[in-house]
Amino acid sequence: MKRTITRRDFLNGAALSVAAIATAPYRSQPLHAAVGKATDYYPPLLNGMRGSHKGSFEVAHALVMQGQRSSEYERIDDEYDLVVVGGGISGLAAAYLYRKQMGANAKILVLDNHDDFGGHAKRNEFDVDGKMLLGFGGSINLEQSAMSPAAYQLLEEIGVDFKALQDAGASDYALSNDEAPFGLYLGADQYGKGQIVTGTWSKALSGAGEYRTTIGSLNLSADDKGKLISLIAGEKDYLADIPLQDKDRYLRNTSYASFLRDRIGLSPGGCKLTEPWVSAIYGVGIESVSIMEALSFGAPGMNALGLRDSLTQPEETEDPNQYRYPMFPDGNASVARLLVRKLIPQVAPGNSMQDVVTARFDYSQLDCESSPVRLRLNSTVVNVANRGDDAVDVSYVSNGRAIQVRGKHCILAGYNGMIPHLCPELPKAQKENLAYGVKVPFIWANVLLKTGAAVRQGGVSVYQAPGSFFELVAHAPPVALGGYEASAGPDEPMLMFMGHMPAPKGDGSQTARDLCRLGRHRLLTTSFSDYEQAIRQQLTGMFSGYGFDADRDIQAITVNRWSHGYAYEYMELYDPDWAQGQAPHELGRKPIGRISIANSDSEAYAYVQAAIDAAIRAVGEVVA
Repeated sequence: MKRTITRRDFLNGAALSVAAIATAPYRSQPLHAAVGKATDYYPPLLNGMRGSHKGSFEVAHALVMQGQRSSEYERIDDEYDLVVVGGGISGLAAAYLYRKQMGANAKILVLDNHDDFGGHAKRNEFDVDGKMLLGFGGSINLEQSAMSPAAYQLLEEIGVDFKALQDAGASDYALSNDEAPFGLYLGADQYGKGQIVTGTWSKALSGAGEYRTTIGSLNLSADDKGKLISLIAGEKDYLADIPLQDKDRYLRNTSYASFLRDRIGLSPGGCKLTEPWVSAIYGVGIESVSIMEALSFGAPGMNALGLRDSLTQPEETEDPNQYRYPMFPDGNASVARLLVRKLIPQVAPGNSMQDVVTARFDYSQLDCESSPVRLRLNSTVVNVANRGDDAVDVSYVSNGRAIQVRGKHCILAGYNGMIPHLCPELPKAQKENLAYGVKVPFIWANVLLKTGAAVRQGGVSVYQAPGSFFELVAHAPPVALGGYEASAGPDEPMLMFMGHMPAPKGDGSQTARDLCRLGRHRLLTTSFSDYEQAIRQQLTGMFSGYGFDADRDIQAITVNRWSHGYAYEYMELYDPDWAQGQAPHELGRKPIGRISIANSDSEAYAYVQAAIDAAIRAVGEVVA
């Protein structure tokens, strides 16, 4: 969801032992029936705690925290040409590219620890009296202008029509158009009185339009309002005491929070106004991002630094699509579905992005012996080892059974932090580089409402909520594609999206990676009922004035919990400026014999195009 600037369990506090692994879901099913041989197995419709769901992490936690792995494995299947560990966008793209280069008869096995494919590109589907409503569970939009030509080409090959997809979405939806209007919700617990103020906030914060009136309408002190207006207008140089040649260093080595607090004089509430978008992008608060990082993603202040106009004024000729991000109604889950259908055509009929949106996938077709490509769910890999010069053994646990398959090559497409535990043969230095980045944890929740009448009276479809538990609240993507129509009538059921970043506020001694670790632990020790309570309280605070009643209106909740979420992107306050080729992600992704690495971590960039670029690189290593 990052703005394109043409550059960017502990379950209940305890890890479960291997002995408890046998209690994972679907344990009563036969081997490989984790994907189900019954056509009623359809995980997109599941509610409750999803994402890192129960049954998906216990085996890995036992390995990482207790060093537990089986000493004996049951060897099954014939040898594969390629085994891919991880069924997210990167793993699926790697399988697609390998098959494209090696031919339709190439034998490929994709293993994933979750009960559904797609990784963070998770589909949340709801059936309301026969009407389908869709939401995204993690990966949101396509950053078209930031894509490499190769990633763009792959997406076109599998059926993505960027122009048609952009036209299918509403132009006033702020999650796919940065210039669209959105609302600011100031909660009573933070600001003394609950308030929603809507407007073209992206423009207002940059000093365009009637920003003085917009800022003046906020429930803030007169002092905060005046200082915000001064900051946006550029009425003075707040860094006048810093020589021009030293300003760049200051902007990259000072937190945005300290700039607002110490230079501008804003109160804590005034500072937090700018935080929701920064938090959604980086997973941490404004005390952990530099001034330059905050400004580059639309935070106010660019005009108040005493910089040359050539640095602060927008280019005269801008790409009209620079701030538009095409989006499927289920986010990038449709990208994963397009890839799976290319790999295993019998899983669903059709051949276009329009028909894939409403297609019900037959999960019983994912792991068929007769298919050259097999996708095996509920299978957690615990060891990957080169065997001589011509094979790789991949060991995993499925339904409590320790199993091993052999491939001529393997691509690890999970996340970097697990690789040192999967590949003990790695050199120590490479393990350290792989472990450097810490995944950014997050919660994306979808809330089904029996009627959208009260919520629609808010006037916009996206809200930022500074200081609230859920800092982003929005209608599900208003995209009309193929046979899919999002609900639009005032009394129709509707789907809401709510985003929460669990990393705590930094105290000055912690790095962003430290905060992400703390956020992960906080996330994994928070129960579904606690998330449900937070959802009910916040929606009531936001929309009760329009007649919203949580007990009456909320019909279902899906909480997508991602303890190991987005790829860590290097941050100016904490990370060195490494020389080309010497950054941890570059050193960590080096092939290990016949094992290559493809994931967004290996690009240190948390976007679909990074996952695809990593797959392109890894497949190039495998087929070289």
